[in-house]
Amino acid sequence: MTGSDSQPSERFTRRPRAAPETTQVALENFLDSVEAISAFVDQATTGGRDRFRRNSPAYACGALAIIRAAALFETDAFSEFVADTPDEVAKALRTMRNIASHSGYRAMNDDRFWVTLTVELPPHVARWRTAAQTSSPS
Repeated sequence: MTGSDSQPSERFTRRPRAAPETTQVALENFLDSVEAISAFVDQATTGGRDRFRRNSPAYACGALAIIRAAALFETDAFSEFVADTPDEVAKALRTMRNIASHSGYRAMNDDRFWVTLTVELPPHVARWRTAAQTSSPS
């Protein structure tokens, strides 16, 4: 308050955050992530198991697919699209992500990693894509 002010200014009060909604932006971001995961899986597996070796571009793409897939479960904006994913799948993705990004590839079981990318992850990616495409953003 200065000498010319007769009343103190009102303090700024932050508005509470609104509950997350399925918005067009969230839908687009989710679909972008799903497409990136799909592309990384394709890059990782296209050359077959022989090309999928530690320190290869295919292996790095596989790690990125896992990292991006685990990230889908870390934001409320995407929860609607991954809601039908079993908890053990989300937990397994987080575990593999942690091994790939924090422990390095030394701790990764390469055969398990390959099976995840070629057998286990693709059906989930397809379900996630369908869930997003059939949702109606607010």
